[in-house]
Amino acid sequence: MYRLFIVDDEQLVVETLSTMINWNDYGVQIVGTAYNGKQALNQIIQTEPDIVLTDIRMPGLNGLELIRAVKEHGIKAEFIIESGYSEFEYAKEAIELEAVDYLIKPVELDEVANTVKRAINRLERKFEKNIIRPERRIAEALDRAVLTDLVVHGKSSSFDHKPFEQYTQYSAIVISSVTTHWLERLKADGITDSILDFFSTKGITVELLYEKQKIILLCMVSLDDPIHLSEILKVAASRFSYGITPDCLSFVFGTGTIVGDIMDAHKSFLAADGACQMGLFFSIAVVDGNRWLELSYVSDQFASEWLEVIIPYSRKFEEMLDLWTDKGSSGLITPFIIKKTAVQWTNWMLNKIEEDYGVKIEKVIGDRSTVLDNMLQASSWLSLKTECHELLKSVQFFLNVTKTTLKEKLVQEIKTYLETHYCENIQLDQLAEHVDLSASYISNLYSKSTGQTILEYITSLRIQKSKQLLRESSLKISRISKSVGYDNQRYFGHVFKKHVGISPGQYREDHMIHQ
Repeated sequence: MYRLFIVDDEQLVVETLSTMINWNDYGVQIVGTAYNGKQALNQIIQTEPDIVLTDIRMPGLNGLELIRAVKEHGIKAEFIIESGYSEFEYAKEAIELEAVDYLIKPVELDEVANTVKRAINRLERKFEKNIIRPERRIAEALDRAVLTDLVVHGKSSSFDHKPFEQYTQYSAIVISSVTTHWLERLKADGITDSILDFFSTKGITVELLYEKQKIILLCMVSLDDPIHLSEILKVAASRFSYGITPDCLSFVFGTGTIVGDIMDAHKSFLAADGACQMGLFFSIAVVDGNRWLELSYVSDQFASEWLEVIIPYSRKFEEMLDLWTDKGSSGLITPFIIKKTAVQWTNWMLNKIEEDYGVKIEKVIGDRSTVLDNMLQASSWLSLKTECHELLKSVQFFLNVTKTTLKEKLVQEIKTYLETHYCENIQLDQLAEHVDLSASYISNLYSKSTGQTILEYITSLRIQKSKQLLRESSLKISRISKSVGYDNQRYFGHVFKKHVGISPGQYREDHMIHQ
């Protein structure tokens, strides 16, 4: 029988809790009651109960002071606190004192009984830890290693599934945190025990596993309705994900799919692990692994659409980054895909800069591989966005300083050459050799950049020069024709009239009359 002591400054509460619950059914014996803290302390020291149920606000010693005093006397009891007040500071201090629970009055009798059962479960676990023999510890460690291999790594060769045949449903929960030393703090604050107690009151058996800064809970139950287990998992995740430690340490819970065979537990773990990683990356406290397949599909669709967007090179760098950020902020894209698309955007942008400006990108941003590695290793959506925006700042600074692109410089060089040699018989191959590029490339580049062909620009230069000579000189038209690059005066006259609308002679006559 476990020994229970009840303390409350309201006599009716003490009598109700003592008599209205059939404690024998729970294997519990009432060894004492008290109506204030000082009276309770003296009796507790004498009776050494296993569990103490105490109010907080009482004359003499309040409930929290009573718990400290009992602990100072070396009595290793479990404590349950009840109070008519829900102040955060009280609840926070109760957690620091490792209380089993903090119950708010009025409390249902069933709730009190269930909380006492949780205290008993905690006592039994502590007892088992103390009496377990070394050889049994080794055997249990080996069994746990085999179970970990099955759940985490999908290795089933040495696994004995017979002890698990009593259960009909299995689901994994993966717990993690971005806070340093969170595992140690979680254990020290008794949160693991609280989580196990919660599942125990719901009739769920839990195997506790650890793997690379993760806690894995393999939840097992005999139920007909898988939805019921799924709802319990969500409630547990929501309840314990934030604010349950003295310093409000937060955790991320990824809940796995429900499977009907222990041999399929690895599938549930993969869904839970993926959900947990997504929660860590996007700072979401609880992520349902049942949506993992859907999220994977949405992510693949985004990756495919993103490639279609960046391949045509039709958007500015800032517009592309804004588009990517808006999509990623939804939290509906897996971390792997959002990192992958960030790398695609980065490579596209850097390649464009190298192509357009004729510069080695290392001179602009440093080592490209380091930039890409930082993105792939980003631990959160915030850090990844920061990496991308900082990269864009460096690029924009370079673009602001370097006003002219390589193509613009090339077009200007072609224009300068033509303005100097327009009166000669210019061949496209000759011009291509001058700029050390192919004839087709410079022809296409010039046309796209200026909206006219090289021949059209040469002709415009010749017409402008001939009009000047017709206005300002007395040279014969045949002489002017040759000086601007036309050996055939008749052909010159044809081209001139086509562009100006009148013959060279008429242009000169009109101009002179005008003067």
